Amino acid sequence: MDNSQEYYDAYKKHHVFDEIDHMMEFYDCISYSSSSFIPNGTPNIGNYEANIYQSIRTTLNSIKILLGVRHISDAFVLIRKLFDTVLANIYLDVVREDEFDWMNSSVVKDLDEWLKKEHRIPRTERILKVLKNSNTTKELYPWFGWDTYLKTNRSILDNYVHVNNYGSVLLNCPDLFIQDREEQLKNASIMLNQIMMIHLAFTFYMNAPYMTSSDYMDYSEIDMVSPQGSECWLAPFAQQAFDIFLKPHEKLAMFIKEHCPMDIEMKQKQTMHFGSSEML
Repeated sequence: MDNSQEYYDAYKKHHVFDEIDHMMEFYDCISYSSSSFIPNGTPNIGNYEANIYQSIRTTLNSIKILLGVRHISDAFVLIRKLFDTVLANIYLDVVREDEFDWMNSSVVKDLDEWLKKEHRIPRTERILKVLKNSNTTKELYPWFGWDTYLKTNRSILDNYVHVNNYGSVLLNCPDLFIQDREEQLKNASIMLNQIMMIHLAFTFYMNAPYMTSSDYMDYSEIDMVSPQGSECWLAPFAQQAFDIFLKPHEKLAMFIKEHCPMDIEMKQKQTMHFGSSEML
């Protein structure tokens, strides 16, 4: 029986729980800030992406709860769901950018049908092919190991979804002593950091206005002229996420800064970098 209070206290202090808190904070903030934007290609009055971000935040909270009570296999199943949601969000952004034609139609067919529950998101292979070949994302796509460690990690997550081995059963039994249970928190951290790195990079690359500082609008609300360039000021929540999840990947961070219209701070300062996006 794994009832050691000392072991459990150490388990609960693992850095993955703080990482998830910072991820949830980012999605809470961007869900709110994006709600005032109306994306091209959809007839909806509201922004469907605000709901996607809030859904991701909820999934992260569920993952944190499951890890906290040591239902590790269930947590990995939700990490796989998180990966799928992020890929779907990126895919829809690319389709919306590539296929929107305001002269002939106000909506993008695939996106509109998906919102109406009439269209299914393509399989992962198809999504990656679109990202690789699209003029919108073909320069960003090569920065991630889609065909190497990400493919390997997705296969690992599939093992939990489909119960491909007895170990996935044991890891869902919190009262059993499993020597490498804490090691699984490290694996969860690696995968979550990879997913966050990918989503954050694509968000800065494609949806930077969602992360504009509120100062720009605050001036307008009090009938004052906003300072020149303030439309490019980055919201604190976005800078913090950049510092934690992108800045440790120096070359990728520089690429994002060079291709993002926002004023991203790159000066070296103390950052809260807990885990790693290394290969399992």
